[in-house]
Amino acid sequence: MTFQSVLIIAAIALWLYVSITAIDLRKAILAFLSGQPLPPHFEVFPCRVSAHYKQMLYKNDKFYRELSPKHQKTFGSRLMKFLEGKYFDMRDGLRLSTEMEVLIASAAVKITFGLRNFEFERFHTIIIYSDEFYSNASELYVKGETNSSGVIVFSWKDLMYGASIPDDSINLGYHEFAHALFIEYLLDPYESKFKEYYREWLVYISNNDKLEEATQKQIFRDYAAANEMEFFAVALENFFEKPDHFKKELPHLYSLMVEMLNQDLSKK
Repeated sequence: MTFQSVLIIAAIALWLYVSITAIDLRKAILAFLSGQPLPPHFEVFPCRVSAHYKQMLYKNDKFYRELSPKHQKTFGSRLMKFLEGKYFDMRDGLRLSTEMEVLIASAAVKITFGLRNFEFERFHTIIIYSDEFYSNASELYVKGETNSSGVIVFSWKDLMYGASIPDDSINLGYHEFAHALFIEYLLDPYESKFKEYYREWLVYISNNDKLEEATQKQIFRDYAAANEMEFFAVALENFFEKPDHFKKELPHLYSLMVEMLNQDLSKK
């Protein structure tokens, strides 16, 4: 067999493998030919997820259970890729467990599930304390912190509490990754749909006193009124935990968040 024949066979084998394993390959080809952005879920080589991780996701995550099999595959692949790029720094004698990895990574995957950029590449380290911890930045005891230097910090106790009640609009994982998402996209020099709609969001809440309205009417918890960044983080918590209520009370802000995140969780 000639070298050329070997190359042809290898190319055919690679094409068959990609055709079978790649996610949204047909959509990606059509987008490429028409000069459009690649579909958000397109992956040439998705990561495989162990049965143990799948079982944990299916048992504990309603978002994952309600996805189609194809999108569950995407979710699992993204979860593994997110974890591959992060260093976990455990404090207070904690030991990293699969439960911790899945709970933290799934929060990041969910809020970016409609976006191409999902790995939070600007963030390299995740620190986990057992409970509230002292922040040198704010000089306060806090439950979580996101630093533009590339570090996200969580209280494990509060992470678990947020995940245990899926509809109380308090979820530390969503909240801190909302700050990370803000930093990730707003520091990116390139334009994006997220930045476009975030600017519109910011103008709208500033010109229409939405921070005060959302807290005074108890649509969002009081902490949302602290500033625009906290308002966005609390809004994202509500987007995932009380989407129907959010949409009913603040329909324009909800629609802007749908555009920013490229997903809609409301059933109404």
